[in-house]
Amino acid sequence: MAKQNFIAKALCSLGGDTFTKEGTHASLERVFRDAKESTFHLDLQTDKWILFSDLHKGGKNRADDFGPCEVNYLTALDHYFEQGYSLCVMGDAEELWEEFPRTVIGHNSASFTAEKRFHDKGRYMRLWGNHDEIWGNPTTVRNLLQPLYGHKHLAVLESILLEARNGNEKLGNILLIHGHQGTQNEGSNTKFSKWVLHNIWRPLQILTGFSCNTPATDWKLRRARDVMIYEWVEKQTGLLLISGHTHAPVFESLTYRARLITELSTTRTNLEALPEEQQGNVKEKIDRLSSNLQTLEGTMSTEEKLEPEPLENPIPCYFNTGCCAFEDGDITGIEIADGEIRLVRWPDDDGGPRQKVLQSESLIKVFQQLH
Repeated sequence: MAKQNFIAKALCSLGGDTFTKEGTHASLERVFRDAKESTFHLDLQTDKWILFSDLHKGGKNRADDFGPCEVNYLTALDHYFEQGYSLCVMGDAEELWEEFPRTVIGHNSASFTAEKRFHDKGRYMRLWGNHDEIWGNPTTVRNLLQPLYGHKHLAVLESILLEARNGNEKLGNILLIHGHQGTQNEGSNTKFSKWVLHNIWRPLQILTGFSCNTPATDWKLRRARDVMIYEWVEKQTGLLLISGHTHAPVFESLTYRARLITELSTTRTNLEALPEEQQGNVKEKIDRLSSNLQTLEGTMSTEEKLEPEPLENPIPCYFNTGCCAFEDGDITGIEIADGEIRLVRWPDDDGGPRQKVLQSESLIKVFQQLH
């Protein structure tokens, strides 16, 4: 994403997250307990899921972070619907801190219609996040959201627990949350943050086109949030957690950048051990990894690139979808299909209407590494 200027940073900080480790862990315990009351099943042999988060659908103006991403999101949904995937939208689907609900609803009929196709087939689930927390009220969902999805009952949850099975064998559980749980943006602080974003930031963004998504552009905030969630989930038994909220993709408890650096280092070491006639494919892989890393770091500040990675030799228990609100129009998400978990980006490297698999791993292998 584009770097913020100092005005954007100052205003974004007024609406940013504040949190503690104790509060985060207590909130995660609560949503995990609540999710256990209605566990859903996921069979690796037959089921396919695509998880997207943080669309931040707006009012089709310069303050709308979803605008550049809408085409890629709709293209992705067409693909996943035709391929038989179930869709889970994991919170902050609508930007309701900056816009009024009816404004967002009135300007996003295409995406609501695309999601409704999944809902009609019983292949749709939704979570609410901090920027669309009004959907945590069933009456509000019934009055405003339900008409967009037809007569089939629509539930918007805070957490979802999937019991992962490989046929008759239970592998473990997957907890889906938005990822804001435990933030201290409550009471008067939340009201002030919303007032700033709606009355000061939104008009300024419409005029300037500045981007403001604090967790996505504040590296220290994002890192601290990831570590707190990881420290909780790694103590659980047989649990894998997938969230959104930070806008930063994480795969197997490492950021995408960390995984690129690690894989690049390993591949270069392997190259040195090969005879020259066998080095061709490995050199091509090194070039590809280097290109991906260079592209990613081109969107990062010097401070971000100097920050140490938060985790060393982590267990693969924490994943993050990234978001569907990148300024360049890209979207990222997590697929669970064909026995694998995959971090994907739309479009591909050539800008084509298909996914680019950034990372993938066997879910059986992932669960084998958990406690």
